[in-house]
Amino acid sequence: MFSTPALLSSLLLSLACLPPIPAYKSGAPSSVCHTMLPGHGKEPQPLADSPYLVQVSSSFLKQDERIKVTLSSKTDKPFKGFIVKAVEVPSNNIIGTFTLQEDGNDNSAAQYLACTHPQSSITHTSNVEKLGQTVEWSPPDQFTGSVVMVATFVQDGYTYWVNVTSDTVQTVPGEMERGAAGIVAQSATTLALVFILVLLL
Repeated sequence: MFSTPALLSSLLLSLACLPPIPAYKSGAPSSVCHTMLPGHGKEPQPLADSPYLVQVSSSFLKQDERIKVTLSSKTDKPFKGFIVKAVEVPSNNIIGTFTLQEDGNDNSAAQYLACTHPQSSITHTSNVEKLGQTVEWSPPDQFTGSVVMVATFVQDGYTYWVNVTSDTVQTVPGEMERGAAGIVAQSATTLALVFILVLLL
């Protein structure tokens, strides 16, 4: 028979050999906003093997507009946790504001996370399996430049991908586009008048 101390030592040794318990089941904390690591005690999977995507609805965006950002699975493999942020290129500074959609979609799986300012990131609310999540992102006032969406996907307690990125989004001044459109319209009107005058001569 084993003595009580021996049984206790054996039990403690068994507990010490167990893998770490998955963390952040109810959403990532702001402390991971820069590393994007879920705190599961394992190394992330290679990005090339990621079964998940971060997609944006447009590659160009006016300062006063929003784009849709969709986290999704390439296959039927769901993910349990996620965190997504927008960063400026090339500084990697977190930028802009996310908005949960108000078009009747179920937003109970997502919540705001204040990384550097309110609504600067989105994370999960529970570890319920999900195949996708769509949110909206808008740039700060007067910002022009390049931005990419960066996400971490957690498939299970020990399988996750960090820094999955979207295509680059270029933010341009809205008034610049409107000004260019006005110049084009004015030029077209001028050409039309010239053509009419030529016909009358």
